[in-house]
Amino acid sequence: MPHISIKHFPRTFTEAEKADLVAALTETVTRVFGTDAGAVSLAVEPVEPVVWMERVHGPEIEAKPQLLWKQPNYSQPLPTETTEGTR
Repeated sequence: MPHISIKHFPRTFTEAEKADLVAALTETVTRVFGTDAGAVSLAVEPVEPVVWMERVHGPEIEAKPQLLWKQPNYSQPLPTETTEGTR
């Protein structure tokens, strides 16, 4: 405990970006939850834009609003089909 799960549009991360994200989230979570860094786990899952609404928005955002501490505010419509080079 605790476990962090992040879903995102597919993109390539450098090792430095991965290390930065892990360090920043681990520092914040250990401070806020008052736990040891060894207790924190982090999963990062790419989700294609074409299935975002079905696999993430619907079941995890719309269906569980009571769990959200921050609502999304999508600034543009989500893609309806995968395009080459989508990140």
